[in-house]
Amino acid sequence: MTLVQNGYLLLDNALLLGMAAWLGACVGSFSNVLIYRLPRNKDVVRGRSHCPSCEKMVAWYDNIPVLSWVLLRGQCRHCEASISPRYLVVELAGAFCALVGIWRFGWTVEGLSASFFLIVLLDIALIDWEHMIIPHTLTIGGAAVGLGFSFFMTPSLPAALLGAAVGAGIILAVSYGYKLVRGVIGMGGGDVMLMGMVGIFLGAWGALAVLFGGALLGTIYALTVGRGNVEGEAKLPFGTFLAAAAAIVLLFGRQIMDLYLTQF
Repeated sequence: MTLVQNGYLLLDNALLLGMAAWLGACVGSFSNVLIYRLPRNKDVVRGRSHCPSCEKMVAWYDNIPVLSWVLLRGQCRHCEASISPRYLVVELAGAFCALVGIWRFGWTVEGLSASFFLIVLLDIALIDWEHMIIPHTLTIGGAAVGLGFSFFMTPSLPAALLGAAVGAGIILAVSYGYKLVRGVIGMGGGDVMLMGMVGIFLGAWGALAVLFGGALLGTIYALTVGRGNVEGEAKLPFGTFLAAAAAIVLLFGRQIMDLYLTQF
């Protein structure tokens, strides 16, 4: 391959990656809508974005992902009230998720599925961290899209359905087992739906790995915050840790398993 051909190939790849990042940022912009409105039971389809301070509608040219926030220097055009940097961070995170999915799985159905899955996990993690809830809109919608992807990739539809049953079933079993011991439900329906969605994308073994990883991450966080003490009644945004574990298993699960098998 000549130097010129190499140059064209690099340019093509750069353009494709730029397109992926831009689409990811656009999805990240919509993620901001979901993250703000879903916990407040607001319509995510109807109703244009507006400034929470002056209530002025945000024009389309002030709603361009990343660029608008930078050009406006994080302020409303009309009242100059500060716009949270979180909006910029989530848009950049959306672009990052898209790039990571393509980097890990290439320009394939798997890459598109991974990018979508990572962005949904991001939304769930942020909402659960702030509000201690996991909206069914995200888990059911994500599960439906995951089942659609399963027709064209691994895991196949039967494996995806088995993964959903295993993921949701384990959480249900743990939750009701906790109720028998403590007298209260250990985990909510949001965790059940989340693990069902995770099982669809990662399969049964992936769901098991995510449950273990989420419990490990949650325990580490609880010990760190509690300075070595974990109270039985303490509430944790477990969905956030499950989402983080799901992202790790998606991207590096096979390598982690190979490393574990070689050591033990």
